[in-house]
Amino acid sequence: MHKLLNYLPLLLSLIIVTTSCGNDEKVITSFGYMNEKLEESTSLTEVKNGVYRGIFERKVKQDSLKHTPIHKRLMGAQKVSNEFYYYLESLKDSVYKGTLGKNDARTSYEKLVSSKYLDKHFFEGKSLTTSGKEFLLEINEYKDGFKQALGKGYGTVASMVSSRFRTKELMDYSGNIIPWLNFKFESFPAMASIFNISQMQYDIRQIEMELIDAMNSGEFEKEFAMRNYTGIVRLDKGSYYPDERITGKVVMGRFDESIEPFDIVMNGRELSNKYATEGAVLVDFKAPKPGEYPLNGNFTVLYDGTPVKINYNSKYKVVSRDNIVEKIVYKTEYVDKPVYIDRPVYIKEKTKTTPKVTPEATTETQPVAETEPKVIANPKTRKYYTPSKKASPEIEGTVNNEKGGYVTMLKTTLRQAKLGAVRTKDNQTFDVTSFKIKVPGLLTVYVEGNEFTREAIRTIDKARTGQRVTIFDIKAVDANGARVGKVKEIKISVKR
Repeated sequence: MHKLLNYLPLLLSLIIVTTSCGNDEKVITSFGYMNEKLEESTSLTEVKNGVYRGIFERKVKQDSLKHTPIHKRLMGAQKVSNEFYYYLESLKDSVYKGTLGKNDARTSYEKLVSSKYLDKHFFEGKSLTTSGKEFLLEINEYKDGFKQALGKGYGTVASMVSSRFRTKELMDYSGNIIPWLNFKFESFPAMASIFNISQMQYDIRQIEMELIDAMNSGEFEKEFAMRNYTGIVRLDKGSYYPDERITGKVVMGRFDESIEPFDIVMNGRELSNKYATEGAVLVDFKAPKPGEYPLNGNFTVLYDGTPVKINYNSKYKVVSRDNIVEKIVYKTEYVDKPVYIDRPVYIKEKTKTTPKVTPEATTETQPVAETEPKVIANPKTRKYYTPSKKASPEIEGTVNNEKGGYVTMLKTTLRQAKLGAVRTKDNQTFDVTSFKIKVPGLLTVYVEGNEFTREAIRTIDKARTGQRVTIFDIKAVDANGARVGKVKEIKISVKR
């Protein structure tokens, strides 16, 4: 079978020449027979995969502690593989249905000559149709999803996914650069395209087999020793006020999402497993009085079935509110402009209780707690005027040109989305230059530009169905490159 696949480029060239000279049915039929053999090989590989998977699952039952984390990766990779495999199967079905007559059998290979169905399905002039874009998106989602399921390790298998499902532009025999989808499917006979899709399905099952074999043989790639990890504290802010929530995470020095912490200790106190998340420990507690405090402890993770303790050591600051200066806006009858005053904060301070003598009971005392406002020492108060300004028109963030006050969106759509901004008063649009994205329970990700980076997409992928993804601190500029005013944040409820 592998020898047969080596001759594929030669056969494709032959079929192009032959069909251009008269649509030779024999060549088309040859592709049909090749496709039969390829589908048989794919089915045989599926059977082998089932046997090898059963062997590995017995290992899981024998030593659950050691093999369950690896088995979890296998299940994730297989789920992604099956979704893409059956998408391709439905695409093949549509090619058969769109090319053959109603009463024609699939083995009527000589009738699978026309390229009209996929040409219309994938291409619209020099552009791609929605179905063409979806096909490329499905390929990329398979690659990204498979690698995400693998996590760290299995580099050989990961490289197979990248090489066999490359969608970069290609060069034809004349030296012309042609987009991958056009190069592989445009103007090809239907039977050749069906064979091409079957080849992709065969590759999916072959990659699965390589992964299961690597897991069975214990060839998990230990890229680094777990005992060399260290815990790193990542707080959302550098300092906090008394009674404010201190939030952030404690992560390992080399982050691995497949690791699940347990036996968590923070500042001498044992925490429940609700503070454990993928590859990290959540930090969430109330700030004490002003001062500098330690933040240290440890947690345990499993590495190759062996418990390994991870230590961390950091500190944080809590600052006083005493020196806060609040800004108050006043309007007067005489000045038709806003007047801004930086007013020192008044702190209510309890005085000592003092005895109060009454005529009725000169020997008894009643403590009276008196409170007096206390102005911060050496307050700096200034008064100034600003030019009269009307309220700035509201600017809203947009996702794929849709106003994003609160929207519901599929993860697949959100990954490919572009951000923008629009002024509600006159619908003038602005270009987004940067933004931040926040998924509950995960670290905030900063993004430059108006599209999601790989790090941002990984964060989106971790969002559970129904969770709200918040896009905020959106920076936008007008056509002249001048920064516009504040852009409203976007809240997106994600769907599978």
